[in-house]
Amino acid sequence: MARRRQGNGDGRGEGAGRDEVIDVVPLAEATRERYLNYALSVITSRALPDVRDGLKPVQRRILYAMWADLRVTADGRYIKSAAVVGEVMKTYHPHGDQSIYDAQVRMAQSFSLRYPLIEGYGNFGSIDGDPPAAMRYTECRLTPIAQEILTELRDGTVEFRPNYASTADEPVVLPAQVPNLLINGAAGIAVGMATNIPPHNLKEVCGALVALLDSDRDLPVEKLLKYIQAPDFPTGGVILNSADELRQIYATGQGTVKLRGTYETDPGNPNRIFITSIPYGVEKDPLVLRIGDLIGRGQVPQLTNVKDLSTDDIRIVLDLKPGANADAALAYLFKNTPLQNNFNVNMTCLQPAAGAEIAVPARLDLKSMLVHFLDFRMDVVTRRLRHELDAILRRIHILEGFAIVFDNLDEAIKIIRASDGKADAAPKLIDRFGLTDLQADAVLETKLYRLGKLEIRDILGELGERRARAAELEALLADEAARWGVIREEIRAISKKYGDPRRTAVEGPVEAVEFREEDYIVDEDAWVIVTRDGWVKRQKSFTDVASIRVRDEDRVGWVFRSTARQTITFFTTRGIAYTIRANDIGMTTGHGEPIHRQFAFEDREAIVGVACHDPRCLPTPKAPAPRNGKAHQGYLDADMRPDRNGSNGDGKHDEGRSSPPPYGVALTAGGKTLRFSLSYVAPVSTKKGRGIVRLDAGYPDDAVIGVEASDGSENVCLVTRSARVLVFPVDEANVVSGVAKGVTAVRLDAKDRVLGFTLAGAKGDGLEVRTSRGATQSLRASKYPVTGRGGKGYAIMQRGSIAEVILPEATPVPPVDQVEQ
Repeated sequence: MARRRQGNGDGRGEGAGRDEVIDVVPLAEATRERYLNYALSVITSRALPDVRDGLKPVQRRILYAMWADLRVTADGRYIKSAAVVGEVMKTYHPHGDQSIYDAQVRMAQSFSLRYPLIEGYGNFGSIDGDPPAAMRYTECRLTPIAQEILTELRDGTVEFRPNYASTADEPVVLPAQVPNLLINGAAGIAVGMATNIPPHNLKEVCGALVALLDSDRDLPVEKLLKYIQAPDFPTGGVILNSADELRQIYATGQGTVKLRGTYETDPGNPNRIFITSIPYGVEKDPLVLRIGDLIGRGQVPQLTNVKDLSTDDIRIVLDLKPGANADAALAYLFKNTPLQNNFNVNMTCLQPAAGAEIAVPARLDLKSMLVHFLDFRMDVVTRRLRHELDAILRRIHILEGFAIVFDNLDEAIKIIRASDGKADAAPKLIDRFGLTDLQADAVLETKLYRLGKLEIRDILGELGERRARAAELEALLADEAARWGVIREEIRAISKKYGDPRRTAVEGPVEAVEFREEDYIVDEDAWVIVTRDGWVKRQKSFTDVASIRVRDEDRVGWVFRSTARQTITFFTTRGIAYTIRANDIGMTTGHGEPIHRQFAFEDREAIVGVACHDPRCLPTPKAPAPRNGKAHQGYLDADMRPDRNGSNGDGKHDEGRSSPPPYGVALTAGGKTLRFSLSYVAPVSTKKGRGIVRLDAGYPDDAVIGVEASDGSENVCLVTRSARVLVFPVDEANVVSGVAKGVTAVRLDAKDRVLGFTLAGAKGDGLEVRTSRGATQSLRASKYPVTGRGGKGYAIMQRGSIAEVILPEATPVPPVDQVEQ
C-alpha cells in the first residue's frame, strides 16, 4: 500500500498539524498514476513533434528564446551557444544544458536537417561522426527560413501559456509559415511510442499543399504522390522503393524506405570508383573504416584500397584490381556495409484534439499531415488578419480624433491653454468635442509642430488608407475562400523563396545482382592439415609431415593442397558429412583450432575421414580392377555368400553404377558399406552437416569407422576384431543418394566388429594391425583373394584377436613434389 499525506491547511507543511490525514491507496494504483503522468509528460513535452509547426518542445523553446529574448535574427550578429542554452534552461526548459545543446546542434547541421533552422559558426560536428565543440566555443543565429516560422508571433496568432515557473509566457506552438514537420522530419523515442519522419523537398510539399487547396482538399494519397515523389534526404542517395511501396508508406504512415549511396566511375581510370553520396544518418568515417577492414581481410578481393578525398562533398575513392568486376565489389559493399540501409518510417506526431488542452499523439498518413498544416494556417491567418484589423481600427479611431480637433483647432488650443494640465484638459476636450479617452489622450500627447497644415494633411491621408485596409480586412474575415487564397499565395511565395532541387533520386527497385560466395575469396593456394583429434588449420608450406606442429599426443591425419575457394568435407563416426570452404579455415603455423567450433558436433563424435574437393586431390576414375581366381563368378564357401536382395540395406534401390566417380566409400563397425558421390557433399553445409550413413540401431555402439575417396577401381580390404580379413571390389557397394544404411560388407558374429578398412589399388596397399598379444602384422590386400561382399572373410589367426588398426602416417595429396613443380 502507498500513503498520501494531506496537511491541515495551515501552511506548515507535512506533519505540521495534528489533524493530518493519511490517504491509503493501493500501490498498483499509485504506481500506475505516477507512471502515466510521467509517460504523458515525455510524450507531449519532450519526444514527439507537433504536426502544426513540426517542432519538439525543446526545439520550439530554443527558437523562441533566440527570437524573442535574445533578439538574434538571420541578418544580425552571432551569439554564443552557451548564452542560448542558458536562456532556454533558465526560462523555458529546465531539463539540463546538454539536451538543449544537442537539440540546438542538430538544428544547425546541414546533414541532419534538410533545411537547417540555425546557422552555426564554429564546430557543430560533421558527417564524419566528429562531435561538436563545447557550447562556450560555438556561436549561432537563426536562418531566414526559421524566421518564417517565428515572425507571425507578434501578430497574436497563437496561444501562450506560463512557463514551468510561471515567471514568463511561452507559445504553445509557433505560427509556422513553412510545413516544417515534412520538410525537416523528426526522430524521437517516447514511452511506448516513437517517431521517425523522413525529410522532404520544400517545393514538392508546397506543390502538394496548393494542389490540395485547388481540389478543395479532396485529393487521395495516390494523387498527392504526383507532387511528393518520396523523401528527400539532405545527404542525397538513391531510393529503391517501388511506387506501390511508397504509396503504402504514405497511406499508412509507416514502412521502410530503402536507401543506397550513389557512385560513379572515373572516365580516365576504369580501375577507380567514386562514392558520391551516402545514406542519411550514416557517419562517413566509420563507413570508410568498415570498407577498409573488409578489404584488409580479403573479403572484397576486387578492391585494393579505399581513400576518403571528401571536402564539402562526399568523395570516397575505391581502387579496383585491373580487370576486377566492379559490380561484384559494390554488391558486396551494399550488402555488408551501411552504404545501403533502411529508413524505418513512423509518422507519429502530436495533433490538436477538440476539447483537449494538450495535443494527443497519433500516427498520421501524408494527407492528414498536409490537412492539419492547412487547417493550422487558416487559424493563424485568421488570427493575424483579426489582429491587424484591431490595430487598424484602433489607429483609425485615433486619427478620427485628430480630424475632429483639426476642424476646431483654435478652440481646442484655447481649452488646453486655459486648463491646469493634462488631467484637467482631457475631460474638457471630451465634453466639448465628443472625444473618447483614447482620442483625447492622443491629442494631448501630440507635439505642437504636428499641428501644421502639412502634418494634418498626412494624418487625413493616412486615415483614408487605414479605412480602405480595414474594409479589405473585414472582407477577408467574412470570406473563407478569400482567406484560402491568401494562404495559397503565401505557400507559393515560400516555395519560390526557399525551394531547391531534389537531392535524393528515386530510381525504384533495382534487380539484385547475385554473386557467388567464391567471387569474394582470394583464391590462394595452401595446405589444409587435419589431425586425428580433429584439429584443423592451413599452412603455406612445410618441409615434411613430421615438422608440422600439432598438440601433444596428437598426429597429422590428412594433408591436402587446396585453393581457398575449394571445400573440405569432414566425415564423422555418426555418419554425418560436414563441409566447409577452405578459406574459412584459419591460416596458422600453430596448432589450429578444433573443427567442432565450426559445426554442431555431439559428444564423443570424431572425424574418421576427410575429403578435399580440389581437383588435384580427387582420385582419377579408372577401370575396375580384375578379380583373381573365380571369385567374381562364384563363392568359395557358404560363409562368403553376399546378400541376394539387391537392395542397399534400407529399402533404397541401387542407383549405383549410373553415378560417375569419384565416390566416397563408408564402412561401419556393424559391417555395412555404401558408396556416395563426392559431388553430393561438396557444397558448403550447415552447422548440422548432411547425413550420409544411417547407423544400425540394433548393433551395439555402431559407428562409421572410416570414409575414403574412391575412383571406382579399388578393392575394399577390411579386418574384424576376430582376426578375419575380407577383400571385395568396391563396385559391389551400392551408390546411394541421401542417408542410407548401406549393404552388408561382411557377416559378423554376435561379438565381432569391423576395426578398419582401406581401399587397395596397388600391390603394397593394405592394413597394419596390432594383435592382442602385442605383435604387429601387415595385411596386404594382395595376399588374399578378391571375393564378393557379404561373406565372413578369411581367418588370419588361430588364437587371439586384433586389438587395433595402426593408422598410417599422413601422405600429402597431391605429393609435395608435384605441387612444387
